[in-house]
Amino acid sequence: MWNAEKDEALRKFSEYPFSSDEVFQQGLIGILEHASAQSISEQERSDLQLRTQLFYFNRQTECDLSLDDVRSLTTEISLPSNSMPGPFTPSTREDPEFPPQINEDAQPPRVLNFVELKALIESGNTENIPHNKHIPDQVNECIPSRSNAPVRKKPWEAASPSVAI
Repeated sequence: MWNAEKDEALRKFSEYPFSSDEVFQQGLIGILEHASAQSISEQERSDLQLRTQLFYFNRQTECDLSLDDVRSLTTEISLPSNSMPGPFTPSTREDPEFPPQINEDAQPPRVLNFVELKALIESGNTENIPHNKHIPDQVNECIPSRSNAPVRKKPWEAASPSVAI
């Protein structure tokens, strides 16, 4: 795949609505949260974001773009627009094509030791525990539905020809 097919795939990649794709956004947030816990640089973060976009795009469109192809697209985009061929348009970090960045100033939640965790629970301040999710008391308020599936026959009830001796 080169010339026309690759150019078409690169055009689709540059126009793909990553910022409005909720499944992609949820996955990206999870990946970036994990990466922020490892204290990576801004360059590594943008590279991770580009690789995530490429992986997701290849999965969704069944294209086979490589990271080098996409990087060549981004270098073409960074050139002046008069030297750029075809339908590609320059884009910047402020474009809606790029998902929103996680606040760089926000510190990742600190890991609490057992004593701190115990003190928060005893004082009733469970909302201050990182990654603590509220679980409702009831499972489901809806009335359960009836099964439409037929009752499964037991092996000795199965319709098999019986041999009379």
